[in-house]
Amino acid sequence: MAKINKKITSKDIAEELGISRSVVSFVLNGKNKEMRISDELTKKVLDLVETRNYQTNHIAKSLKTGKTHTIGLIVADIANPFFSKIASEIEKEVRKKGYSVFFCSSNENKKNFSFQLENFINRQVDGLILIPPIKSDKILALLASQNIPFVIMDRVFENLGANSVNINNHKAAYDATTRLINNGRKKVALINLNNELITMSNRTNGYLEAIADNGMEANPDLLQQLKYSNVAEHVNEAVNKVISNNADAIIFTTNKLGIQGVQAISNMGKRIPEDIAVISFDDTTAYDVAKTSITAIKQPIEQMSKEAVRILMKSIDKSDVEIAPEYVTLDVSFIIRESCP
Repeated sequence: MAKINKKITSKDIAEELGISRSVVSFVLNGKNKEMRISDELTKKVLDLVETRNYQTNHIAKSLKTGKTHTIGLIVADIANPFFSKIASEIEKEVRKKGYSVFFCSSNENKKNFSFQLENFINRQVDGLILIPPIKSDKILALLASQNIPFVIMDRVFENLGANSVNINNHKAAYDATTRLINNGRKKVALINLNNELITMSNRTNGYLEAIADNGMEANPDLLQQLKYSNVAEHVNEAVNKVISNNADAIIFTTNKLGIQGVQAISNMGKRIPEDIAVISFDDTTAYDVAKTSITAIKQPIEQMSKEAVRILMKSIDKSDVEIAPEYVTLDVSFIIRESCP
């Protein structure tokens, strides 16, 4: 039987590092900056916590502070590497703050999402990080009225006035389209999810603007928008349609679309990039090991997660005070590979 390491307390950490227990407490509660604790000392405390099996007495802490030191996380599709990476990064960040995470996957289903939210609220989580499905506006508006701190990630809900962390989807699609055109491509297609999701409509608009700015005429047959519920069924059909309309480049707006789309291109006997250049949103390891590696748009998941946790913790700490919502928009990077060098 493997040896079980004894859990250490904040007192043990303080004694080992030769500091006060209050300093340890400030670091574990994410108040190191506020209390002007050096980055070096903060790192020493967190490293010791990581390596020595520290565990907070959450029951005692909850009784003292009125907080459960838990948050709820709902992602859209945990099977998607993009969302599973977000979940992993958020769990890592909140653990540094002395919090635990409950998480669920809504599978882009509004009823699931509503049920999961209610469950988290009944568990008395201190806050929520959400990637909501489409048409969740009323649910989110009701949540906002209940004074429960929350942050929305990867989704845009206009007029909600809630904390949010997103990428600049319009610019990302604009830059991807421009890159393909500068690469000599004359007929750039976009295969996207439908525009009920503002995130996706922003990508469509960025694509169309780049086409116009480069003196080209938009061809509706080169713009394919698929329903989320039938993606697998319709990607092959969409790829076939744009190629039959002489597309020489395709942008896929999610890695789910891209992975299946690349296979569909191959099944049609087309070569990447000789016949069809490809750029996909949401980089994944599958793109690095593909027969022809795929140029991808990489969202800054680590930075997005840190920002979401930072905003949520600020909201939790000041839950008794009305503070203005924060809207964070981050830029993407391009991982250049063989499909669009």
